[in-house]
Amino acid sequence: MNWQNPPKELELGANDVHVWQVDLDVTAFPIELLSTDEQSRANRFKFEQHRQRFIAGRGFLRSLLARYLNTDPAILEFDYGSHGKPFLKDSSIQFNLAHSENLALFAVSVDRAIGIDIEYIRTIDQLDALVQRFFLPSEARTIQAQPELFFQYWTCKEAFLKATGTGLSKLKELEIDRTQLKTIPIEARPQQWQLQEIAINDQFASAIAVECNCPTLSFSYFLGSL
Repeated sequence: MNWQNPPKELELGANDVHVWQVDLDVTAFPIELLSTDEQSRANRFKFEQHRQRFIAGRGFLRSLLARYLNTDPAILEFDYGSHGKPFLKDSSIQFNLAHSENLALFAVSVDRAIGIDIEYIRTIDQLDALVQRFFLPSEARTIQAQPELFFQYWTCKEAFLKATGTGLSKLKELEIDRTQLKTIPIEARPQQWQLQEIAINDQFASAIAVECNCPTLSFSYFLGSL
């Protein structure tokens, strides 16, 4: 996977998907860039590191979307779906974000539902119970045989559920076929979807799901710097 520095001019075509990787510990934005609600959320964090990461993530998101829309990042207004997915009013730009530890990912498209997830790979207590609760029998057998695949399956599922705006209660209703990187979606939704794992390093697992009604989507992967 070719992570590259972003171009000076951002062009997002109908079949383009842009993925941005950002280290929240080396990215800084003033809290004044955030909305009053976002500032209140930031100030509720107990630990300063978590507060600064939230500010960095929201600041980067606003600055990124503002570049695509050619507007002031401070005036962007987010609405939220029933499960907390943010979106922009009256805009064709679709986006999603995820973070784990210091890394954040941002995905952007035009008029395509999109979801992204990232997880820091770590030891999971009571893994068997978690797998039985959230995974189908075929998936559970694979993960029990290869526990290191847990986060690959998890991020694939969560990316799809975030794209559809569905809660985690539906995890067990979604089957992931990692051999072909496809989904068997909830309630046989009519949309076609492209699911792709994202290679970062051996410490993180990540995946993206994008609504796809065209032969090919064009993915670009950028290292965050605005």
